[in-house]
Amino acid sequence: MSSYVIGDVQGCYDELCELLSKISFNPQTDTLYFLGDLINRGPKNLETINLIRSLPRSSTVLGNHDLHFLAVASGCRQPSNKDTFEDILNSSDLAAIVDWFRQQPLVHSNDEFNCTFVHAGIPHIWTVEKANTLAREVETVLKGDGFVEFLENMYGNTPAIWHDALEGSMRHRTITNYLTRMRFSSDEGELELSHKSKDRPKGFSPWFNFARNENDVILFGHWAALEGSSGTENMLALDTGCVWGRELTAYCLENKRRFSVSAINR
Repeated sequence: MSSYVIGDVQGCYDELCELLSKISFNPQTDTLYFLGDLINRGPKNLETINLIRSLPRSSTVLGNHDLHFLAVASGCRQPSNKDTFEDILNSSDLAAIVDWFRQQPLVHSNDEFNCTFVHAGIPHIWTVEKANTLAREVETVLKGDGFVEFLENMYGNTPAIWHDALEGSMRHRTITNYLTRMRFSSDEGELELSHKSKDRPKGFSPWFNFARNENDVILFGHWAALEGSSGTENMLALDTGCVWGRELTAYCLENKRRFSVSAINR
């Protein structure tokens, strides 16, 4: 019995199958944890999501691409010319896939391995416990009757900094931006959401460089430019840019080993 955490798949179905073969994955005894962005940008989104949904011992946190898919599928947003999930939109299983995504968390803390899974990260201005509490607020809305309103108001870079007094759609958008889009933060916790490379904008640093509880172990994806290395022992970056022609990576929680396969024909 082994437990693996897998970075951003983004519709790279063939590479996911190869990675599962490489780790000799047994769906009846092994567990998979995905770090979000299961779909979009890659070529085989329907096959990817159907495989993940079929696995009896798998779970995921939501990424920004997963939420964007929900917005498009729910009629809240027009697809962009970079979106590649038409295969899901045209599927007879669309309603079931939308419902499945709506039930997934934004943050998952695992007591067995004393670690937390999140797509983008957890800002240093929040404890892991607070991040879980705030995530549950958004998850409740996403599961409920008001999910379309949430998706309609989800887009935008403001407010750029958290305040406990935030309410309504502004509160939910800010929580979502920290957990699914964050890369750089200021000392005060202000987000800078326009930069995607490793080059830090003036006045900001990677979110994981700020001091926090030394016992926090956070596994995250989202930031392909890091090439799987945060330079911080307890902050484990697992988006290794498969959809951009690099690798898809799994991390074994029991022995702390990484396993990777190269992108196919990209």
